[in-house]
Amino acid sequence: MFVTAVRVVSACALVVLAGSEVSADDKDPVYEGKKFSEWASIAQTGQSVRQRSLAIDALGKIWIMERRTGAIEYVTTVLRSDKSAAVRAQAAIVIAGLREEDMKQYGAPALIDVLKTEKESKVRKEIIAAMVKFPVVCAAGVESLTPSLKDPEPAVRIAAAEALALAGAMAKSAAPELIPLLKDTTKSVRVAAVYALGRVTPEAGTTVAETMAAMLSAEKDLDIRRELLASIGLLAEKSDPIVKALTVALTDAEDEVRRGAARTLGTFGAAAAPAVEDLFKLATTDKTKDIRVDAVRAFGSALGPTGVKARLKELRPLLDPSKQPDFEVRLALVEEIAALGYDHLGVDLMSPDKGVKAEALETIVALRLRLADPQVKVREAAGIAIRKIEKKPEPKKDPEKKQ
Repeated sequence: MFVTAVRVVSACALVVLAGSEVSADDKDPVYEGKKFSEWASIAQTGQSVRQRSLAIDALGKIWIMERRTGAIEYVTTVLRSDKSAAVRAQAAIVIAGLREEDMKQYGAPALIDVLKTEKESKVRKEIIAAMVKFPVVCAAGVESLTPSLKDPEPAVRIAAAEALALAGAMAKSAAPELIPLLKDTTKSVRVAAVYALGRVTPEAGTTVAETMAAMLSAEKDLDIRRELLASIGLLAEKSDPIVKALTVALTDAEDEVRRGAARTLGTFGAAAAPAVEDLFKLATTDKTKDIRVDAVRAFGSALGPTGVKARLKELRPLLDPSKQPDFEVRLALVEEIAALGYDHLGVDLMSPDKGVKAEALETIVALRLRLADPQVKVREAAGIAIRKIEKKPEPKKDPEKKQ
């Protein structure tokens, strides 16, 4: 997402060549009036930067058309040794256009090796841009990529963070170098760092997630808050400070933040129990339908079957279209109640305790009313819920028991 359109166009040019551009002479094919051997010589000894850059581009195209020339090896040699940063950058751009199998054999070793010692930011940027086309190359180059997180150019720091994110868990060793970027003066760098930290599975996952949770409470920029929520969810750390920060986010003025917080809490299960009342409030009062749906789901996940059962008296009225006009929310409520099944609710229909039995019957009555709901999806879900609750499951057969 950080690769510029210009670079994409330059790299993709390698794969759209017309067959007529290179002659049929396999040993020394001609491209745009010059033999391969001439282009190879210019790439190595051309007097001007422009000459050598054009030669590198030509060699890349010749390689695509006639691999037996070994043209790509001249390109990687130039990447390693040319005195001009512009020419080295052009070599990286050409390598970026390689096919996957060629990248693994020829491109990746050169890119990873050169990145370790390359001093020019613009060359490092192009090297990393070539690497991000193939996550496997990023994973192999973590050690080379990590120092670029300290590059003076924001674009390079962003590209390095993106590449490390693509490397996933293979880049966990880079987490300590990514964390300082959370305070970078450039917003795009901060966004890239948050994005990467959510995907490299850092060893100190709880500490990283709590740091992000603290940022969530103080951050004003919507893009960064959105990315923070996504990464906190991916890290799946459920400590009290994280749950508290997400609970506060349920009252955020931005729809995306409230929804992201509800969805993340919905993945926490019982660990989100401290947020139950805030989730219930969100489910019943938020102005945005989709947020109410997510809040219902998170509410059910946080409480579990026993907790949902204890709140049926509050949930039943919400099944009424006059109180909850959005059928998607009613559908979510029906499905959460259905999840109680026979074991948690249906068995109460046979209870000798009149109060317990009456509570279960009221829920069945409320579900039966939904069989006439204006929306077919709610009607279907209500029918499924009633069957789940009323029908006692078949005893599980012992597979080892002889028939």
